[in-house]
Amino acid sequence: MASQIKSTQARRYVRVHGPFDAAHLDAPRTPVLIYDLNLGGGFVNFGEDRPSGATLRLRIDLPREGPITVDAEAVYRDTAGVAVRFVNLDRDSAMRLSRTIDALTERAF
Repeated sequence: MASQIKSTQARRYVRVHGPFDAAHLDAPRTPVLIYDLNLGGGFVNFGEDRPSGATLRLRIDLPREGPITVDAEAVYRDTAGVAVRFVNLDRDSAMRLSRTIDALTERAF
């Protein structure tokens, strides 16, 4: 019964699995991959050089839209990476991210 309830709950944002190339711009500066990208955030795979801070600055390379820079806060951490929530996303970046998600979601069907 619990699995039925969980499967019927809708997520707040449509997610695109990825991965998306990105870079962590704070120390240590490192290339990263982002999975489950959505307007609210995503999951950042850091490999071995995970930062310990609560806030992150990321540059995400969006297909056809080019790079955007976002500020994010860590929501939770596990051995594979860090789930983040975007904060103070500017209008231009939000629109470009939205177009990317829409285009990739449409191609999936």
